[in-house]
Order: sequence, then structure tokens, then C-alpha cells
Amino acid sequence: MKKRNVPFGYQYQNGLITTHPQEAAVLNRIFSEYQNGYSLLEIANRLNDENIEYQTGVTGWNKSRIMRLIEDERYTGKGDFPATIDKETHRTMIDMKAQKNTQHSTDRNHEIFHIDVPIVCPTCGGEMVRRHDSRFKKCQQRWICSNVDCRTIIHKADSDLLDDITVLLNRAIVNPGLVQISLVDKSMSVQTLKAENEIARTFDTLDYDKTALRKKMLKCVSMKYADIDSAPYIAHRLKATLADAEPLSTFSLALFKRMVQAVHLGKDGAVSIKLINDQMVGKDDEYATNSNYSAKSSAEDTRENQHS
Repeated sequence: MKKRNVPFGYQYQNGLITTHPQEAAVLNRIFSEYQNGYSLLEIANRLNDENIEYQTGVTGWNKSRIMRLIEDERYTGKGDFPATIDKETHRTMIDMKAQKNTQHSTDRNHEIFHIDVPIVCPTCGGEMVRRHDSRFKKCQQRWICSNVDCRTIIHKADSDLLDDITVLLNRAIVNPGLVQISLVDKSMSVQTLKAENEIARTFDTLDYDKTALRKKMLKCVSMKYADIDSAPYIAHRLKATLADAEPLSTFSLALFKRMVQAVHLGKDGAVSIKLINDQMVGKDDEYATNSNYSAKSSAEDTRENQHS
């Protein structure tokens, strides 16, 4: 592959290095997306998907190529190159790169890295991904929607997220009546009833094929099993989990995994959880408690319920 004579974003005109308008636009897009939380791989994939050329007839964008552009100080006007970004923007990107390079020191045993249920975007319902940025002094964690057409960003500290989830788990623990159990529909489907009637009629005959009858009976059992509604079973299992649980003083990953199938974030950072029985629990529910809810108050409520 022929090598470029000048960095991406520049060209020679009359013996002078000038800005290449089309490439400079792509360059500014790369810088903007990187600052907005896109990963190097995401940026490269988007450029390749759109068949944007790195040089004439060549795409081939990858993480290394994107990073080299971000690190290149010539884009700030160094040497004989016209500036395409200001030094402050370049410094911001270098700081972000340095922060990402220190992620290997992050404690991957922390509970936040073991929450394997979806964190749901309030705007589009897509799944959100966690990002850490030490440049933010007030809140270094944020959740970004993975939907490229949405990219909603919600700042939510890890500690606040886990504390809010703990409050909601405690709400269910001390209020087991919160779990709703749907009535079981004991009626069989029309197809199952037909299969049962056909088997009954077969028994009324004097001569029948036992092998064929056995197949019909197995099929009928399978149809009956399919008619069973699993929702009441799941709800009862959830109630049993709550009955064995003690009010929490800190976040419990084990209990979370047994009870929760998704976490929903509001645009204001409010948290609600979707239990395994598809029921939502949020701060505005009937059994709401305030953010100062503690294990001690949970235990007191439990004792009162037992004596009432």
C-alpha cells in the first residue's frame, strides 16, 4: 500500500501543506466521537461501514490508526501544519487516553463489574454501557446507550447505583406482598382437549394400535406441559427467596442475581429494577421508602409485620 506523504487531513498545494477539506471533516468527526465516549473500535467500524477512505482507494480503519490520529500533535499547528484542532481539545483527548490506559488497575472484583443484567436506556430501551472518566470530579462514572442512533448519557456513580438498587431490594424483602402472583389458568387449550378426547375414544375401541396410542399419549402430555403457565411458579420462587433473605445493609450481588433480570435508569438517574417475575419496582411504588432506608429500620418493619 502506498504511504501517505502528509498526515491524514492535509494535502500539498503549490508546494505548501494545506488542510484537506473532506479529510479534515472526517478528522473532526473522529475527535468529536472520541470525546463523546465512542471507543476506538466503534469509530473505526463506523468509518469502515460508511466506506470512508483513509487515502485514495483504501479504507482499512482500525484502533491503532485512530489512536495515531488522536495522539498526533501536528493537528494543533505544530511545525508547518495548519491547526485543525486547538491545543485544549488535543490535551483533553490525551488525558482521556491516559485514563483509559490505567483501567488495568481497576478492581475487576468490584460488584459493579459483575452485574450481568441489562441496564436499560430510558430513551430508546436499548442496553447501556458503563464508562469511567476521571476528568469528571463530581461523578466519574456514566452510562451511555449502545444504540448509535440514541447515545443517551446518564451520569450515575457506581456507589449511588448500588445503593439505590439495595434500597429497592430491601423494599421487596420487608414487603413480600409486593410480589404479585397471577392466577393460574387451569383450562387446557383446544388442541389439548381434542388430543385427550381422541385418546379416550381409542380406549373405547376393542382393537387399537398400542404403539400409535403410546405416541398420542406422549404428545398429549407434551401439550399439557406447554399449557402450564410458568409465571406463578416464578413468582412463588421469588417469594421464597424473599422469605429467606435478611434486610441488607450493603449491596448483595448474590441476592441481586436471584431476584433481578434488568435495571432501568431514568433520565434523572432514578433507578428501578425489573424482578424475575417481570414486575417493576421503583422509588415511586406503593411500598416506597426514602433514600435513608437502613437495615435497622428494615428489621424493625419486619418484626412489626410478624407481630401484627
